[in-house]
Amino acid sequence: MTRHRGNSRVAWCVAALLSLSAGVARAEPSADQAAAAEALFREGRDLVAQGKLAEACPKFAASQRLDPGYGTQWNLADCLERLGRTASAWAAFREAADMASRAGQADREAKATRRAADLEQKLERLAVTVTTPADGLVVRRNGAVLDAGAWGAPLPVDPGKHRVEATAPGKKPFSVEAQTAGPGQVVTVEVPPLEDAPAATAATPPPGPLAAPRWPAAGGDGDGGAGTRRTLAFVAGGVGVAGVVTGSIFGLLASSRWNRAQDEHCRTETLCDARGVALVEDAKSAAKLSTAGFIVGGVGLAAGVALFVTSLGDTEPAAARIVVAPAVGTTGGGLAIHGRF
Repeated sequence: MTRHRGNSRVAWCVAALLSLSAGVARAEPSADQAAAAEALFREGRDLVAQGKLAEACPKFAASQRLDPGYGTQWNLADCLERLGRTASAWAAFREAADMASRAGQADREAKATRRAADLEQKLERLAVTVTTPADGLVVRRNGAVLDAGAWGAPLPVDPGKHRVEATAPGKKPFSVEAQTAGPGQVVTVEVPPLEDAPAATAATPPPGPLAAPRWPAAGGDGDGGAGTRRTLAFVAGGVGVAGVVTGSIFGLLASSRWNRAQDEHCRTETLCDARGVALVEDAKSAAKLSTAGFIVGGVGLAAGVALFVTSLGDTEPAAARIVVAPAVGTTGGGLAIHGRF
């Protein structure tokens, strides 16, 4: 009974360690990043001079991601407008105006604001309406999730075709391609009530909790002895700590990218400029790596604790039961571990 309470305290400490979450201050670009940004900017200018706008715009966008600046943002917006991507250019000019405003550059702010105002008259819009939302409905436009708050709103889009998809648990997916109708026009796509999906032929049972192996009696010979288990406990614990550190680093990076996108580049959680979209995607990738690190770390630490406890001298150690529950989020991951030894 005493050992059980002690092990519960150990499991609680491990769970607390794996719940790391913090913000990261915005870092200035390194010398290498600044140099790469300058090279990409110049390459973009050269491509514009050659009339290769489709190749030039991504160069400006990549340069802006590495080292944000008004000049790069202005050239990106101008390139997008000349390429015919009016909505993207409008958002980019508005971002340039915001940057100039924050820097106290009134002339630049007014210049970018005028270009955005001129484009606003030419914007083409797409509204996605949902008449009967199913439980767990997810609507995507061009692959990006459309927030429920944006359903029905005539949102600016670049001219051309746009794919609208809708999915929900237990329902058949819906998909349609919509074509914009010209400057000042609004095209509405209605997501109909989703049909029930065919019943699954066989349900797959959920995986059971992870369980630590039963070991031979302490003090025995061979790999199952107490000394061997204790060595394995330290090895597993080391792997666990490395996983936690890796998960923490990527969790902090995901949090930083997500907060920067929402604070500086997004009007809503899903309506972002080009820079905001890039930051959100970076945050999601870092969050996945964070979650993977926490899962590896949590399993390693839990296995280390179980091996150490079973090496303490029982003639017949009780079976150890460990339940690992990962927690996944947009800006990072965590892990909770519950155990009985």
